[in-house]
This record gives sequence, structure tokens and C-alpha cells, in this order.
Amino acid sequence: MPTNREEIEQTLLEQAQQAIRKMLGELPATSDITLSDMEEVTGVMGQTIMHQTLQHLVETRQHPASDEIRCEGCHERMLRRGKRKKRIVTIRGEVEFERPYYVCPTCGAGRFPPG
Repeated sequence: MPTNREEIEQTLLEQAQQAIRKMLGELPATSDITLSDMEEVTGVMGQTIMHQTLQHLVETRQHPASDEIRCEGCHERMLRRGKRKKRIVTIRGEVEFERPYYVCPTCGAGRFPPG
């Protein structure tokens, strides 16, 4: 998983290039392209790039280390108990991501880290 801005930028550029190649491959021969064709393929390409970018940025978020997660009730250090998938709807579309889940060894409370 990319951890720095340069790696994230490179991944996003590759995804954008793939979307552009796909868009160009779906266009009819140059002499037959209508304005409606242009609008349709650029709209789909824009949505694809936007969704891929949002998905990638959500996936590359950094979560706090487990020793930083404390129980809200008893303030004990919580233990990581794997990851759980979450699907959310944003103003730009639906994305799915995994986030770590923590459980308090003292009181049994569970929580996801903020963010």
C-alpha cells in the first residue's frame, strides 16, 4: 500500500491513464464523433477517475497505532481485533474500505478508530 504522496500520485496517474485509454477505445472513428459521443465518454471517464481517486485515498489513510487507541470508558489500551469492511455513500459516490477494529481487554467495549 503506498504510504507517501509520490507513490499515491503515481498510482492515481496510472489509473487516470487507463481510464483515458478506455475512453479513447470506446470512441467511434474520428469523422463519426458527435458532441453527444464526446460528452458521454468524457463524463464516464471523469466519474471513473473521480471514484478511483476517492477509493484510493480512502484506502491509503493512515490509522493510529494500536497503543494510541484507548477505551472511552475505562481508558485501558485497546487491542486490535482485525479489520472490518465498511461501505459508505459520499457526495461523489459509494466507496468501500477496511478499517481496524479494537476491543478493550478490561471491559469488552469495541470501537473503530476515528477518521
